[in-house]
Amino acid sequence: MALLSINTPGNGLVYNTFLNSQLSTPRICITSEEEEFDIETIRNWQNEGFEVTYVPLDDGGKEYAGRLESVKEGLKVGESYAIIAYGDAAAYCLEHFQKPATGARLTALVAYYPTAIPDTRLRFPPSLKVLVHLAGESVDVVVTPQALGIQGRKKRITKRRIDPGVGIGERKDIAYTAFTYDFADPGFAEHDLDEYDHASAELAWSRTLDVMRKAFRKDTDLERPWEINTESKFFSDNLSDTMSTYTTHKNPAVTIGPTLAGGVGAKALRRFYENDFLQTKPPSMQLRLLSRTVGADRVVDEIYVTFDHTVEIPWMLPGVPPTNKRVEVILVAIIALKADRIFTEHLYWDQASVLVQVGLLDPQLLPQGVSGVKKLPVVGREAARRILGEHPARGDDYHRRLIANARAPPVTKNTRPSRQSTPMPANRGKDVEQRNTGATNGEQKRQTGASSSKPKRDISDIHASGNESTATAASTPRKPKKLGTPRKNKEKTPAVDEKVNETPEVDEKADGEKTDVEKKTDDEKPTKEQTTNGENHDSPNEQNAESIENGKEADDFADGESEAAPTPSRPMAARVESADQEDE
Repeated sequence: MALLSINTPGNGLVYNTFLNSQLSTPRICITSEEEEFDIETIRNWQNEGFEVTYVPLDDGGKEYAGRLESVKEGLKVGESYAIIAYGDAAAYCLEHFQKPATGARLTALVAYYPTAIPDTRLRFPPSLKVLVHLAGESVDVVVTPQALGIQGRKKRITKRRIDPGVGIGERKDIAYTAFTYDFADPGFAEHDLDEYDHASAELAWSRTLDVMRKAFRKDTDLERPWEINTESKFFSDNLSDTMSTYTTHKNPAVTIGPTLAGGVGAKALRRFYENDFLQTKPPSMQLRLLSRTVGADRVVDEIYVTFDHTVEIPWMLPGVPPTNKRVEVILVAIIALKADRIFTEHLYWDQASVLVQVGLLDPQLLPQGVSGVKKLPVVGREAARRILGEHPARGDDYHRRLIANARAPPVTKNTRPSRQSTPMPANRGKDVEQRNTGATNGEQKRQTGASSSKPKRDISDIHASGNESTATAASTPRKPKKLGTPRKNKEKTPAVDEKVNETPEVDEKADGEKTDVEKKTDDEKPTKEQTTNGENHDSPNEQNAESIENGKEADDFADGESEAAPTPSRPMAARVESADQEDE
């Protein structure tokens, strides 16, 4: 890889990987208080297709501001640039670019662990995307007094405590976008510092990359390399095509969580696919995509997988001889990409469910010495079928029947026959028709509030449709803080997003007045007429589902798992058709 350094006006350095880079390449400026910066971070931005300029803070002041302004020199009409600042330089940029006049052509500003931040009520110009990554114990907040809606001239600096933001994402409730990183210290995103924290750095990288792509309107097709990867390793068994989708400038990694199969590095991955994956898949294996989420640098898939365990599968059931049992499971794949190639691949599934289905785990058998437990909290294929046929509008009744069908109890006079194995009796269709119109055997019609009922379908007709990483730090990783351990506050300082001298709004309600949620709950409660003799309205499958929930029904372990899969039997290379086509 050729690295070119060019002196630019204002003593900045332009790093460009390709000598023939086009002027339209998105330009970003990285700035910090150091004379030299983390070269790995610079290369990461180059690999994503950005032209990178580094400007050190030095003594700051007007001379530093002039060097920042010089970054935009040479931009054509309609082109813009972005700034990624660290530490003291981040604090300066957040203060300097508050006004539209100083931020001409600046489309995005990302601040990593700034030593000071603007007033939490401040709103930046609409044309400027701002993202702040906060770390450490406290931060200075530049407060601008306001009177009668007019911004005052005098400013004061107050120290605020950095409390974790909302939820696991730790987003702060302030006027501009900011996140906290409670398990990291300032410097966590720079690979050459002792404070580098891999997990926090990767999370902040994804958020920053998302801001940059949106600011520059830079669209990237992340699905294509993943689709090529799945095609070559699941369907065509092509090793070279599989390996071509992984990164070459970084060590790629595949981690299969339940069995720890996979590998780190190109050579290890090649051995894994050649010896343990490509030639060890059951011929009956079928895949169906249920949902896909695409982020700035990640693709997350929810996949329905079904197969007959007729061969040993080293990456899923290592050391387990074929059991000839049917397996249905939901697989979750999390794919992280860098430079349009797969960097890490994480696969997860419910291994307990798989073990139940192949007969290696009996929920009814408990270890010796265990008391107070009736059965293990694990299930078989009904977990996958519940997700496959999930439809919130159909309600709990639908889900109970779905679980009953998934358990496949023995066919008796009280059990609904399967369309795939037993023909429907002549009078069964009339019963279903009567039930759909609201009455069966002269019983009173259910008052569900719906104008009509949808016909009940067998599990075979129910389908749902739906629309990271192993890098090595330059230093030894630090021991993470214990979960749930609050920071020790040496000073009694208010939090960053805490309102000062303001009376919080309280949603007061009169005694006895119900909230909207309570009213909605009351509306959904069944009336006496609906609940009286409700058991007589349930179908045999509903009664069966109830007995299953009470632990009275035989488990999958004893069923033999020999019934047909809900999807049609097709060769592995043939994809399962869309849900709409099958429903028709």
